[in-house]
Amino acid sequence: MAFKKLVYILSFKGNEHQWMMFDGRDLIESEGPADKNKHPVVALLPDPLFFFFKPRGAIKSRHAKSATMMQMNYSFPMQEGEFKVLRPSGDAVLGYTGHDLLDRFLDRHREVLAKATVLTTAFTVCWRAAVAEGLSVWAWKGQGVRILACADELTYFRGNDEEFQNRFERLGLDGEPEFMDLGKACDVFAKKKVRWARLNLVSGKRSGSDKSITIDYKPYAVAAVLVSLIGVLFIAGQYHRWQQSQVHANEWRNKLKETYVSALGPNPGSDPYGKILYKLDQLKSGGDGGGIDVLGLLAVLSNSAPVGIEIEGFSLGADSGNIRGKVSSYEELDAMMEKLAANSQFNFVLEQANNIEGGISISLRAEYNR
Repeated sequence: MAFKKLVYILSFKGNEHQWMMFDGRDLIESEGPADKNKHPVVALLPDPLFFFFKPRGAIKSRHAKSATMMQMNYSFPMQEGEFKVLRPSGDAVLGYTGHDLLDRFLDRHREVLAKATVLTTAFTVCWRAAVAEGLSVWAWKGQGVRILACADELTYFRGNDEEFQNRFERLGLDGEPEFMDLGKACDVFAKKKVRWARLNLVSGKRSGSDKSITIDYKPYAVAAVLVSLIGVLFIAGQYHRWQQSQVHANEWRNKLKETYVSALGPNPGSDPYGKILYKLDQLKSGGDGGGIDVLGLLAVLSNSAPVGIEIEGFSLGADSGNIRGKVSSYEELDAMMEKLAANSQFNFVLEQANNIEGGISISLRAEYNR
């Protein structure tokens, strides 16, 4: 009779824990391992204590961990926690970081966790099984959270089956999603001979057996080179952004100078903005002599004139001005004069209205009501 490799699985719900055992075919409740246990013991820490990140793009090189770390630092620049990368084998790469409550949880359950040789989560196990099965779209449901894995993205959300279906359709996916749970994952592990020991999320003792907790110690030299490279790239990026900002600033200065020159002449002076405000104040008050309010006159005429009116010229004096233009019909002229008569700032007088080709030629005199 062939020997069946047993795997003890420890799960948590609130402050309570539960033991299960997988014998290669079935996942059943168990009393837990004996003191002199020789089988792997997998502790499934609560998934809300971790945040998982799927790197974009197919990462197959030996620099997959470095590339994933750079993506996570770029995507979450304000994250205070330490980013880590899990790469159990092949092209399987998963970034993650722990929650602030993780250390408190480990301390609270230190006694029962001492029996575990692998510290991971249910989602990590299901993710590794989905990778082994070659699933591109699959879903997982955990403690108060759901995750929809599609290509290079992990979509976290809370809600019922209707919310899940809405998100599934929003991503433009067809067919029925593949759901992965712990039972299916255990079957895949047994069929594909996936090593549980390579799913550790929390460091612990190193041992050569499959029941040990695998620790990823990075050489200090490699870490120093990586940090230096990231620092150089960051400084180079900031210098490039500074250069671009200087170029844009010079362009804005030149365009602003052109605007001042067009408004004030070739010698705008040391305070061109103040000169423009002074000229605007003159226009509003009618100039130094207190003449007609040009801007106010144009505003009243614009609000009262019919669509399509043609203004042929202005002749403005100290107390009144003459406006020459063209309208389409006498009806439009009557409507305009009625609106002009309603304002209290100016007194408009129709001095002339002649029929010409294509409309009516008009001449208005606008007197300022002082």
